[in-house]
This record gives sequence, structure tokens and C-alpha cells, in this order.
Amino acid sequence: MLVYVSTITPRITYIFQYISAIFGWDIELTDSVSRYKNTDTPKINYSIDKIEEDEYQITPCGLLHERGIRKVDIKMTYSGKLPCFFETSGTLTFDLPAAVFYLLSRYEEYLPFQADVYGRYPHQNSIAYQEDFLHRALVDEWMNEWANQLKEIFPGLSMQRPSFHFIPTYDIDIAWSYLHKGWIRNIGGGLRSIHTLAERIRVITGKEKDPFDCYEMLQHLHEKNPEWPIYFFLVANKRSSLDKNINPKNKALQVLIKKIRTYAMIGLHPSGYSHTENSAILNEKKILEEICDKPVVHSRQHYLKFTLPQTYHKLIEIGIEHDYSMGYGTINGFRASTSRSFLWYDLENEKCTSLRLHPLAWMDANTYYENKFTAEEGLKELLQFYNTVRSTGGDFITVSHNHLLGKKSEWGKWPALYMDFIKNTLEKN
Repeated sequence: MLVYVSTITPRITYIFQYISAIFGWDIELTDSVSRYKNTDTPKINYSIDKIEEDEYQITPCGLLHERGIRKVDIKMTYSGKLPCFFETSGTLTFDLPAAVFYLLSRYEEYLPFQADVYGRYPHQNSIAYQEDFLHRALVDEWMNEWANQLKEIFPGLSMQRPSFHFIPTYDIDIAWSYLHKGWIRNIGGGLRSIHTLAERIRVITGKEKDPFDCYEMLQHLHEKNPEWPIYFFLVANKRSSLDKNINPKNKALQVLIKKIRTYAMIGLHPSGYSHTENSAILNEKKILEEICDKPVVHSRQHYLKFTLPQTYHKLIEIGIEHDYSMGYGTINGFRASTSRSFLWYDLENEKCTSLRLHPLAWMDANTYYENKFTAEEGLKELLQFYNTVRSTGGDFITVSHNHLLGKKSEWGKWPALYMDFIKNTLEKN
């Protein structure tokens, strides 16, 4: 496919490379009118000027021809049955490349905002929440609808359809509730919570399983299926209000990580204080790599605490290649309006980077702590997001926590419901 543009910019290059990767198209950009006129391949005119009669034209709104960041006025409209913005004239009634770029680049997160209590971008600020499409992978819907339209206009256009994958992931913030914390922490915990003292004693003396220990259950769930779960471990070597993990020097924790590494992928869960202490995240990565005896290239921020572009600059600098933080820690949904992974575009430096972002759709902590759902309501929400991603083709990434999956989960029936969901899902796939 040939795409004519008046000027080839980094943003235009980025977004058409993204489109090319999604559908397997070999897209060539050209700013030559004669090259455009003389090609026999399917072609698109992405400019404000009409070149030929009966051509496929997308009229740009101008965003992809700019540099820098400014406040962008968004007015929602419809393209067929799909909500959209950046309405223009042309064969396509809105500037799809610019709209996709706006959402994927997280353009709105570079603008001034009042951070939440954890220093994060509030989901209430996002256009997806304000216009009620946070629960939809709208970029994926746009792309699929557009591809169908192009296929009708250019019957010879070959394309690969995005396939569906389910990727369960686990955040191990505190590996055990009572075990391997040392007597000082256990005595302090017992004094603060007298009603759990008897349980604490039974666990420490080996008479009862630790309530956060769900690792054997998860191993049985995943060891015989083709899905590849990812475990993100918090290995902060300094405690803070957000970081209360087991000491990474603890032998039991190291044995646990080494065991899980044999049947799942291990990722870094950067601590809350690493967000402000530049050397902390590199030290934590080295600690985890030493335990795993292999490079660690996957990461997800603790509490999904990240700031653009600073956090992603740090991740690239320390050698992280895949980040799984693209979601909100306050509500479930599609933060970048897609379920498909994509390379991060650095708006500050106007360039595509090597860091691949993997958007999450559903996190148990949001469902339980934020929405106050029952276990049954949580399963219903989980299935809704599962079906949404399955219908468009993409990666359904879930985030679960071991303390909500333990046998004595504070979320009641949830461990049993989650096990049934995983088993049924794997049978369907």
C-alpha cells in the first residue's frame, strides 16, 4: 500500500508503521505526487489536497504534522456506529491516524493535571472516561472497521487479522502474610491486629498454610496450558509506606522466584520509592536478575505509578523492553483505548522508542477495593472484558494479586471462581 503525505513527519511514520504491524501491510510513505499517481498498488491520499477523482482520501486535522504538545480541543462525533473525534472531510469522515496517535501516545497525560494521592494521572481526566468509552478498546474497533472498508474498496489487499491471546499476570507485592518476615515484624503485626494473632501463630508453627500462599494452585492452573503467565515481583531493599515486601535477601523468597521461573516468566515490579530515587530501580533489577540468573526485560510499576515521559525514560535506560503498566490503578478499562501492544512514542523527543507497552484491561484490586464488588460481580466484570477483547482480537491481560487468591482470601469465593475462569478459558482457547 502506498500512502501519500505532503510531508513525512516522525508522527506520521510512527502511526503508519503501527498500522502496518497490526494488519501485516507493507506501507510505503511518499511525498511525491507523481509516485502516487503512477502506482498500481492500493493507495491512500493522506493530505488536504485532492489529487485524483475517486481516490481514497483521509483529510488530516494537522496533529501529525506538528511538533510539541498543546491543549487539543476534542469534539466527539460518529463514524458509522463508532464514536470518534477529529472529524474531517474525505472518504473517511475522521482523521483516524491522528486519533489513534492521540490515544496511543497518551498525549493528554503530558498536559498539566492534578495528580491523585499516589502521584498518578487520574482516570477522570481522560477523554475515554469523560466520553464513556474507557470500557471499549476503541482503537481496535476503529482499526477493524477501517480494514473492512479498505478490503471492500481494494479487494486484492491482503491482510492478517489480529489474533486473540489471554495473558494472566500476577503482582507479588508481599509473598507471604506471616511467613519469612522475621520475629520483629511478626510481633509488631500481632500487636497491631490481635484478632489475627492465633492464625499468625498457627501459620508460623506450620499448622496452617499462609493466607497469601497460592503458588501451588497457580502452578497447577498454568503448567499444562500454552498460555504463558507473568509474575512481577517487588524486591525493594528498603521499606516504605507502599513497599512492604519480603526482604529480597530472604532465602525462601529466592527459592520461590527460582521455582516460578521454571514454568512462567518473571518480571520486575519497581517499588514506589523507585519513582523518585533514580538508582533504586536499577538496583532492584539487578537483585531480581541475580536471583533469576538471567536478564529481566519485563516490568510493571507498583501501584501502576508512572509519569510520562520520565518513568519510561528510566525503563529504557536500565534495559527494560516490555512494560505492563498501561492501565489505571483506580478503574478497569483500556487506558490507551487498545488491547494490542505497541511501541511507546516519546512525545518529548518526537521519536518512536524500543519500549513495547502491553495494556492491561482488568485488575482484581480495582474490582475489589475500588468498585467494592462481590466475587460474583467481579467475575461478571472479568468476563465482560474478556469477551470485549476476544471480539476485536488482541491481548487480554489481567492483573491478579496473591493476597486475593490465597485460600483464605478476604474476597470470599474469589479464588474458586478465578480457578474456574482460568480452566474454562483455557478449554475455549
